[in-house]
Amino acid sequence: MKYYINTLFLFLLAAITLNGCKEEEGTEPGTDGAPVLTVYQYDAQAPENNPDNDVVLRIAANSRVQVAYYLVEQVTEKQNRVESDGETGYMQYVVENGTQIEGVSGASTVDVTITGIQGECAITIVGTDGANMISKEILFTGLSWTDVVAGTYVFAKQAAAEGTKSASELLGIESAPTILQVCTTDPNLYRFKDVFGEGYHIKINLLDQTGTDNGGEYRFFRVPTSLTPYTYGDYGSISVCDIGYWQGDDSFVTAGGYESGMYADHSCFVFVAYIVSAGSLTYGYDSFVPNE
Repeated sequence: MKYYINTLFLFLLAAITLNGCKEEEGTEPGTDGAPVLTVYQYDAQAPENNPDNDVVLRIAANSRVQVAYYLVEQVTEKQNRVESDGETGYMQYVVENGTQIEGVSGASTVDVTITGIQGECAITIVGTDGANMISKEILFTGLSWTDVVAGTYVFAKQAAAEGTKSASELLGIESAPTILQVCTTDPNLYRFKDVFGEGYHIKINLLDQTGTDNGGEYRFFRVPTSLTPYTYGDYGSISVCDIGYWQGDDSFVTAGGYESGMYADHSCFVFVAYIVSAGSLTYGYDSFVPNE
């Protein structure tokens, strides 16, 4: 019986030891079994970069990755090449034709800014230890714009809430020249170009819903959050968005009396809030007036 117990103890100890080795593989420096990449995607920030066409990737490699490359191609081009060469063949194509990512060598984390992306693209990142390869893909659509009409963006001169400054008082500007542009790949996506300065736009998304007022028929639109170059005290950067995004309730902008709309001549009324991390600074009606 004593011999049996000792034998059983040794067997269990061996099993625990083996399992422990398996769990630690890849967690201690130099013990990774194969190349591993983890890729995070971040928005590029104006004015240094153009968020419409630039993207920031954070690439984390394990100790087995000796070198890594990235390649940007139209999604359809990549699909055709993968169908022709296979997944492994495409990874080799990225290694041979892609851009080497500086700073990736062994366990490392590197940020890469990729600029000037046009259209629906696949960004493929390949890491290798010389014998094995690992691949990751990020999809990014670079936007192109066409001018619709030049005009003037007018900041609200009256705040909707008592005791707050108007948008023009808050920003210190009454109006700004701008160009209303439409996205070439999305007919419902517009923007007021450089309305807060170079690289700082306001985007609007037209809805399939119309209304009528004294100015005639208009089409509702949403105003997603856009960063401005302005700051407010210790609260940091000021952003602008419609009330629905601010309140987290879409009904505000279609049935709540805080709607934004575009008329047939492309003139617009824009009900927006100017916000910081702590909340809203002001809200009211901005407008866009096309040049005659």
